[in-house]
Amino acid sequence: MSEIVRVLRVEEREAFERFLERSYGCGWGAFSRWGPEIFRDDEESMQCHLVLEIDGRIVSSVGGYPMTLVMRPARVSLVGVGNVATDPSVRGKGYMSRMLEASIGLWRERGWTLSPLWGDRQRYGSFGWASCGLKYTVTVTRRSLDRDGIQTAEVEEVDPRDPLVVEQLRGLHATLAFRIERPRFDLKLRREGVRVFLGPDGYLLSRGDYGDMRIAEIVSPTRREPELIAGALNCTHAGIAHVEFGAGERERLARVTSVMSGWQVGPQGMVRILNWPRLLSELRPLLAQRAVGLPPFAACVGCRWREETEWATVEWDGADLAVAAERSGEGIEIDLPTLTGLMLGSPHPMPTELGAFARLLPIPVHVPTLDRV
Repeated sequence: MSEIVRVLRVEEREAFERFLERSYGCGWGAFSRWGPEIFRDDEESMQCHLVLEIDGRIVSSVGGYPMTLVMRPARVSLVGVGNVATDPSVRGKGYMSRMLEASIGLWRERGWTLSPLWGDRQRYGSFGWASCGLKYTVTVTRRSLDRDGIQTAEVEEVDPRDPLVVEQLRGLHATLAFRIERPRFDLKLRREGVRVFLGPDGYLLSRGDYGDMRIAEIVSPTRREPELIAGALNCTHAGIAHVEFGAGERERLARVTSVMSGWQVGPQGMVRILNWPRLLSELRPLLAQRAVGLPPFAACVGCRWREETEWATVEWDGADLAVAAERSGEGIEIDLPTLTGLMLGSPHPMPTELGAFARLLPIPVHVPTLDRV
């Protein structure tokens, strides 16, 4: 029996999508409709799909989709996880475990530092992913807007396929201090169910064709997010909007919570640290910004996964913050899922051994619904 783990080939894209449909029980073309920026007929897209081939037939897959997270002034390299599938006829043979382990190794080689996914904790927790991070969902109603005397902003629904609309959104999106870069913004906007509302005060992106609005993103350089929501509610004849925010977007979040009728908070999803020293190195500009005003400190932290530990040292001298991929003096060793939760936010108690370094945490990682895979 011939078994090969390899990347997908361009000429296999159609057959691969049929494989995913069989594995998930989805309708014809569902994956292309949901993620047109993922299922492209080019070599770059195919490099994202790792597959297991047995006797010439693809039987299992894991997709790893690169993203760049901007947390001004830091930039962090992410790889989202999706299209995790095994053909129903060969399940229960450990193929998925083998593919996930192979994928983690490949992603580390390619230099990605964090891996977010949205899946079952019992399945992915045993591979190092942890439920963590904070995401806010703020509910705004017509009544809550009227109560606070919010005026309706000029807004209209526009065609997400219009190149002029895409360029306008691209420019507005780039003003966000916390965002996922979107080199294929035009294709993301073609995801099934995405609606675009645009006006002089900014834009909203929502998911779903009718009922309560589910706003995945709202951007207003003029700081009139509540007015934009009122305008979009008028366009859709909806009475309720649920608006998504990450933990780092405090000013924008505050402007919307001032007119809310309620809110909820929950984990971002599941995240795995792929390379601990590299993550700290990428976060260094943000950590240095947060350290201003703190007395000098040093923290040596080991990220333990199974039988291996990656060490890194963070040192703040009162003016500059340095990160070294080494163990320096006494350190604290923390298992991978717990450390991921401490870095990004979770119910885990912060170890006292982290000292002043703990005051720089958690880091507000947020992957909007539109960018999930």
